[in-house]
Amino acid sequence: MKTMNKIIVIIGAILCGIATSSAQMRTAYFMEGSYFRTDMNAALAPTRGYIKIPTIGGLGIDFGNNYFSVDNLFYKRNGGIYTFMHSGVSADEFLSKLDNQGKLSLNLNTSILGFGAHTKKFFWNFGVNFRSNTEITLSKDMFSALKNLSNGYYNLGDTHISNREYVEAGLGFAIPIKKFMTFGFKVKGLVGIADLSMKMDKMYLDINENAVQAELMGGIRGNSAAFKSTYPTGALEDFDMTQLIQTDPMALAGGIKSWGLGADIGFEFRLWQDHIKISVAANDIGFIKWNGASTVNAKGNANFSYTGFDLTAGEAKIDGGFNAEMTPSEGEYITRLSGSLNGGIEANILNNWIAFGLLSHTEFCQNFTRTELTASVNFRIGRWLSTSVSHTFLNGHHPGVIGWALNLHPPGFNLFLGADFIDTRFAVYQANSSSFAIPIPQYMNSANVYIGVGFNLGKAKYMPSMQGKSRRANRLEKQGKKA
Repeated sequence: MKTMNKIIVIIGAILCGIATSSAQMRTAYFMEGSYFRTDMNAALAPTRGYIKIPTIGGLGIDFGNNYFSVDNLFYKRNGGIYTFMHSGVSADEFLSKLDNQGKLSLNLNTSILGFGAHTKKFFWNFGVNFRSNTEITLSKDMFSALKNLSNGYYNLGDTHISNREYVEAGLGFAIPIKKFMTFGFKVKGLVGIADLSMKMDKMYLDINENAVQAELMGGIRGNSAAFKSTYPTGALEDFDMTQLIQTDPMALAGGIKSWGLGADIGFEFRLWQDHIKISVAANDIGFIKWNGASTVNAKGNANFSYTGFDLTAGEAKIDGGFNAEMTPSEGEYITRLSGSLNGGIEANILNNWIAFGLLSHTEFCQNFTRTELTASVNFRIGRWLSTSVSHTFLNGHHPGVIGWALNLHPPGFNLFLGADFIDTRFAVYQANSSSFAIPIPQYMNSANVYIGVGFNLGKAKYMPSMQGKSRRANRLEKQGKKA
């Protein structure tokens, strides 16, 4: 037990900075007034310059998975609602809803400082953000073993956990190259705060008529300023955590020596008098080099065998044990960022008041890749209000789960609220002994929320700002209004 507690402390020291976990607002991609769209494509500039209010100026929290939803975990039987473990729910029915690999992610992106402005030639922006990315993969056999509890060999080794936290400072530009094309890019300097990678090289469960056997083998690699530059190696049960954890505030601050570089690149092409727009972007292309002086390594293995119960002795027949040890530091290492690739096509009508958009969003996580397709209808009402309704396909998303975003962007003020996954259908859970009913989203397996509050700068401009006014700006000018 003491050994397990020490493992938890090590992981906790690495994860201590996590708030909840690259976060991008899909529904905002085609919203012209929102500065969130620039995070997804550096070529997509908002209509006005801006200054973000720290933290709430750009806050995005994003949880995604392809396994866990009420529809997968709970089932209606005989007038009641039961979990997938109930005998009335067959293994085939439950397991048929699961992919071969569970993919979970938790991302946080919060603005520390941010501002941007239009010039006569281009749009530019600068921002400092805190980023946290957590990714987990799970084996389908893990749930098969839980559900079946029958003879068989279950491979649970496809299990990984990674967490990365860092601060980025980025300077970006959106530059019209031609009347029909804008090129955007952002360069980023990165400061690594913490990194964790836990991998199970071997983990299985073998159930047969003679015994239940289990074996696991894996390792942990971590990096944090909270770790001392040297630590003793050997059995974890003899390890004193004070020999690892740094408590001196000055030493903590001086231990942040991990650094990296990153970049975003984007293009937008405007066709048929701007009625059709095609865009593509690659984000978070880069790396972090983690300081070798604050790298910690550990490994562990376990082997258990249960062969029955000894009635005479009054105890279970269990052989095996668990061993864990701190191993010498592997020194500095490099990790890539969890990048993303976005491609969008927009068709607008009624002088750009309404736009239909289709966005392909692919995330290149550390241990898996995930692709989603989002269709949206965008309403651009007047000069200061826009809203969007969307639905995301693929990756286990069900019909009836919609996205919605609202952006108020009059002169002097910018407010954004949005979420990509809002379930319109609910399952009602009611305990047998209670008349109190609890509605729960039935098909939603992902959730996010985005908030942006800031101050707008200058008049509204539509790219390309250096190539003359857009058709929308010309129409507003003819009406005697300011764009």
